Amino acid sequence: MEEIRSLVARFPQRELDIRRCCARDSHFKAICADYEEAAAALRYWQKAADDGGRKVGDYAAFLGELEAEILDQLDRSRSNA
Repeated sequence: MEEIRSLVARFPQRELDIRRCCARDSHFKAICADYEEAAAALRYWQKAADDGGRKVGDYAAFLGELEAEILDQLDRSRSNA
């Protein structure tokens, strides 16, 4: 599952929850795919020297928003189990 690689690297203690939610919830899986794309873009812009940091900040903020949404869904999923 390529769409969860960066997310699992960020939250290794939640890997089982992440995998379970991806298997049950296509919306959650789509959010994870968005997270993976944004993480790849952030890594790219962190290496690019000519951007001045604006895109790095934008992608970092977006990842933070996605992380909050993902963790909220994981917590709700755990409490409903």
